[in-house]
Amino acid sequence: MKRQVTAAALAALIAAGAMPISACAAEAGDQAPVRTPALNTTEHMQYMNGYEDGTFRPDATITRAEACQLLTGLLVEKSGGGDYTFIDVPANAWYAAAVGEMTGFSLVNGYEDGSFRPEDTITRAEFVTILTRFPHDDIGTEQSFADVPAAHWAYSAVQTALAQGWVSADDADSTFRPDDAITRAEVVTILNRVLGRSADAAMAASGEGIRVMPDVPDTHWAYLDMLEATTDHEYDKANGVESWTSYDKETTELAEGWHNINGLLFHVNADSQFDRNTTVDGLELDRNGRYTTGSEELDSLLADAVAGVVTDDMTQMEKLRAVYDYAKETFGYLGIGEVDTSKEGWEIEQATSMLKNKRGNCYSWSSVFTYLARQVGFDAHAIAGTGVSPKGSESVHAWTEITIDGVAYTFDPQIESVYAARYGENYDLFMKEYGKAEWGYVKSEQTEPEQPEAPEADATLVSLMEKVYGDKPYGGMVMQTVLYDGMGADGMSRGLEWYLGTADIEFEAGLASESAITSAAHSVVLLRLKDGADAEAAKEKIAESVDPFKWVCVGVDPDKVRVESNGDLICVVMDEENGDYYADNFLSFAVAE
Repeated sequence: MKRQVTAAALAALIAAGAMPISACAAEAGDQAPVRTPALNTTEHMQYMNGYEDGTFRPDATITRAEACQLLTGLLVEKSGGGDYTFIDVPANAWYAAAVGEMTGFSLVNGYEDGSFRPEDTITRAEFVTILTRFPHDDIGTEQSFADVPAAHWAYSAVQTALAQGWVSADDADSTFRPDDAITRAEVVTILNRVLGRSADAAMAASGEGIRVMPDVPDTHWAYLDMLEATTDHEYDKANGVESWTSYDKETTELAEGWHNINGLLFHVNADSQFDRNTTVDGLELDRNGRYTTGSEELDSLLADAVAGVVTDDMTQMEKLRAVYDYAKETFGYLGIGEVDTSKEGWEIEQATSMLKNKRGNCYSWSSVFTYLARQVGFDAHAIAGTGVSPKGSESVHAWTEITIDGVAYTFDPQIESVYAARYGENYDLFMKEYGKAEWGYVKSEQTEPEQPEAPEADATLVSLMEKVYGDKPYGGMVMQTVLYDGMGADGMSRGLEWYLGTADIEFEAGLASESAITSAAHSVVLLRLKDGADAEAAKEKIAESVDPFKWVCVGVDPDKVRVESNGDLICVVMDEENGDYYADNFLSFAVAE
């Protein structure tokens, strides 16, 4: 008849600290093992599994049930099971047989109330205590841990582990953290030392089909121990160092294709193996099988961003939509000028800055979405070229291009974000073929041409412009341009349509004051009409034609556009903050001109 677990001799200890009986040696004559258990130190079989997605989860803890399952698999012979029953270990539980084997050898026991508590975690002290119950040479050590004094219940076991070299104390102030839950990485590191096992570092670095653990780079402190524990292999050994002669190549249960795991991108090939040290669909995979931008900082920022919005059960298109929405909803606009797109690595620089500061311009947005799209398996590219507003105004702009099934598509989360937030203008610019979006995109084929020679600025308009600005000069640097009939007719420079929205205005002299930063929205235009011209008609035409979104990346609320006239003078003002001030100054001073 099987009996309930008791530990009368330990009752006082249990009452004092709810100490698990597994942490203490069995009392002599009570539950003593029939024979001494031994661990398999000759066959280098896999004794620890990863998870379905290939991860190892090195920082995860293990439970009492998992510890029993793990150690039972390493036993040379079986106990046949103990004569115990536990109130919380059903006979059909996945760990029931393992608990029976371990209790049969009295390697672990239960609690005073008849429970085993299979889901409780194992502490570092408890784990090494169990290991000291296997055969070992009793040797001493002069070292000790500051947080495991002689009075500690696990002192003897911890000292044994230290003497055997299973754990180490680097200096007098070293701590063991006996009450911390032991992690999976710590478990395999200690067990490999107990078993005398070590991975072949050279094979790990270069061997074909070596296991890829998506959450464990080869720089992890326990990488080789995890590889040793999860790989069946044959070996030669000299001077305590293993040389693997053969090993089971890694396979994964994940489907062929791209996978996002903890925000990182991996690719599984037709052989059910993770690709590594190669390029797939234009995306570079490093030695750990991870997609890399070439910048460790950007890789880390992207992984954090993607992990928050993407799950691996999404389709690739759902992932693309998720990171597009993230780019659209996360960042704010900051008109910080143009970017030297001829400089190698400008996209990495812009994307890194955007992810860190959460603000940027079209170059920043296109760069960050480009890398977000790559992080979910699309060969995306940031394109610097010309954007075209719905009214036809053109300006420097940047967007993302992705070719899918042979078709090139544009993506522009920046315009969607800025125009919805600032002007209530809602556009759908996700995955549009060229020429089929409300906004236009033209790739640059040449550098910006020089401006054609222009006439001298009209002194009267220059003086009036200074009075228009008054004591509130534009906060960003401005650039003044002389306007003239036929301006831009050569097709090489900005024409009158850029400044006025139309070239069909007869005027004698003109002066435009624009922000020198193309991604900032500010414009003041002064015109002196030709004698006999209908000022009111010209004013109405400009008011209808002028484009408050001509800067493309950003614009001015259409309600804040002012077109005023006084005699033969016309003033067009587009500015969010001081537009009314500038227009009112024009009305006040224009009469005197």
